[in-house]
Amino acid sequence: MTNSIKIKFWGVRGSTPCANAENMVFGGNTTCLQLESDSIPELLIVDCGTGLRNLGNKLDASDEGNKGRIFITHPHWDHLQGFPFFKPFYDSKSWFRVYLPPQDEVSCKEILQGHMSNTFFPVTIDMLEADMDCETYHPGKIDFEGYSVDYMWAKHTVQTAIYKFVIDGKVIVFAPDNELPMDTEKDSLEFISEFKEFVRGADVLIHDAQFNMAQHQERLGWGHSCWENVIDKTKGLNIGKLLLTHHDPDSSDDYLQKLDVRVKEEFGKNFEEISFVKEGQDITLSY
Repeated sequence: MTNSIKIKFWGVRGSTPCANAENMVFGGNTTCLQLESDSIPELLIVDCGTGLRNLGNKLDASDEGNKGRIFITHPHWDHLQGFPFFKPFYDSKSWFRVYLPPQDEVSCKEILQGHMSNTFFPVTIDMLEADMDCETYHPGKIDFEGYSVDYMWAKHTVQTAIYKFVIDGKVIVFAPDNELPMDTEKDSLEFISEFKEFVRGADVLIHDAQFNMAQHQERLGWGHSCWENVIDKTKGLNIGKLLLTHHDPDSSDDYLQKLDVRVKEEFGKNFEEISFVKEGQDITLSY
């Protein structure tokens, strides 16, 4: 019997949602990922961008509530905007645990309370009906039923996780906001070394590729990578699938499609699969 893991992309856009005609093929919703496996008895969701709303609409048909765990990479708006619109949170039969890396002295619950305060949204987090607990996730590996999760710190403008999920021996790394440095300063070289060891041999690496090289040169320190540098730093690391994400809101479908063709032609030999991912896309790992 063949087992499989399904990776579902509910949102792949970075910075801000964009409901423009020229963005609809690759999608306008911000970051949200779902991982599914027969060995995992509950929902496994990563990031709560606007794509989370569509996932919630799909799940809302359940009469028995929903149970799951949600891992948030960091609290920037584009990774939280879908949170208040996730319908299962308003179902008293649902159960969720939400995890966020520490943000200095501010806890996960305090971050979400601020995001959903009366000043910004009419529903506060205390008004959600699901059984919910918000946990500050300090560095370290945690084992759950059917999978484990660990993270390293990304190079971003706030404290941000690069999550590593291990499911039935398959490794999936999610790094939607991570600036891979191109300079040769000591700190940069140490970070690149740590990053390479963390992602080496991953079956799937989903990585930030918001800019091209020319754009990146004008945006150093913004916390995002260019696709050229991502490929340069990851080829030769025995990574199966390299999936490029967190598309800039000004990157049109035509532009991304041309890049997708280009990376397949130029770098397809370096990976089992390489692509710029689309909203709604499913990736299946069979074993």
